Amino acid sequence: MREERREHGVHGSAGFTLIEVLLVVAILGILATIAVVGVGGHMDKANTTATRGNIDVICKAIELYRINFNKMPGSLQDLTQETEDIEAPLREIPVDAWGNAFQFKREGKFRYVVSSGGPDGSLGSEDDLTN
Repeated sequence: MREERREHGVHGSAGFTLIEVLLVVAILGILATIAVVGVGGHMDKANTTATRGNIDVICKAIELYRINFNKMPGSLQDLTQETEDIEAPLREIPVDAWGNAFQFKREGKFRYVVSSGGPDGSLGSEDDLTN
């Protein structure tokens, strides 16, 4: 019976060694790290694209306000105000992809800037997004 077991490899390697298991865990860890880093880069791009989209929506609402009232809004909150005759251009003011409020600044009679502080949330840095 011993000879029969040897032929079938019962006394050979009947499982994984600790080194093999650790090697597999290490490889899985490396692959997970690569996946997280890859997704992180795409998240930044997606957040930037979403914020630019929200800036475009706000700019279109400002233009609609200007056409309807023949003046520029004093603040972004004016875009949510409706009158008896005119519906508000926006129901609520969107926030950027990082949860921060957009800034609105008039720069002339019909010129303005809508901006986001970007990922760091502070205006005046390199990662700001504007119209």
